[in-house]
Amino acid sequence: MRVERTFDHFVVVETLGVGGMGTVYKARDTLLDRLVALKLLRKDLDGETEHTSRLQQEARVAASVSHPNVIHVFASGTDHGQFYVVMELVDHGSLDDLIEQRTRLPEEQVLESGIQVAKGLRAAYRQGLIHRDVKPANILFVNEHIAKISDFGLAGAAAQVTEIQTEIWGTPYYVAPERLSNEPEDFRSDIYSLGATLFHAIAGRAPIEGETNSAVVLLNLKKQPLDLRAIAPEVSEATASVFQRMIASDPTQRFSSYDELVSELEQAQRALTGMGGVDLAQRRRRQWIFNTVARAVRCLAARWRFRVDR
Repeated sequence: MRVERTFDHFVVVETLGVGGMGTVYKARDTLLDRLVALKLLRKDLDGETEHTSRLQQEARVAASVSHPNVIHVFASGTDHGQFYVVMELVDHGSLDDLIEQRTRLPEEQVLESGIQVAKGLRAAYRQGLIHRDVKPANILFVNEHIAKISDFGLAGAAAQVTEIQTEIWGTPYYVAPERLSNEPEDFRSDIYSLGATLFHAIAGRAPIEGETNSAVVLLNLKKQPLDLRAIAPEVSEATASVFQRMIASDPTQRFSSYDELVSELEQAQRALTGMGGVDLAQRRRRQWIFNTVARAVRCLAARWRFRVDR
């Protein structure tokens, strides 16, 4: 007989994922009769009263952020000696899933997702929050058109509690250089991480080359990021320019505000669909023709095999 796990009035339904900070479950809110995402933080991140208090404060601030591109935090608490956070359930996959499935994503899709996430980060920053763990796995999709940034407040609070080395080395490509050198982080660190994420999505690879377990070597690699257009020459110059600036190793060389970042991303999007609209239409037309011909060839091949078999 299956024993139900409960945390206050939340009943665990199934495990959604395990990460460096804890485990995420699909759970049922028995008071409001709705499905939610329940995140249990690792016990070593909330083992002391002062740390739990800090986590709760961050969760409260995160809950105050109301934006269509931010996963909403409903509640937080402690039960069975473990701190938990209850969030909006979005189970249509992550950007990490899309990259794994397709390797490279279309430029227009990456730009649209980037704009939405940047707007979500901006809304949270206006409440005094920085994320500290922007990466493909934390960008979730409501559907193919709407992206949301998740885990707001949690990474920031946990980073104040302890150095999460597993988080850094689990996803080293997206960590801002200043974090590796133990320098102060601010919203520009999130801009770097978002830029590295978008670079990976559009190029099919991270903006640094090589793997290492040395923070010094990794920091040096981040000081010389790869040239996006050398890897993916089909990417427009406007988009490449924005992404390269986002991943500048010096924070002062990145965008000075989210307003500036969003404006530049939207300008690159307009260039792609406006002035570059003819090229974009031609690419889509060629893709449609290719898909149509491919389907016709498969159909003819199937008919030929059927006749041969007869």
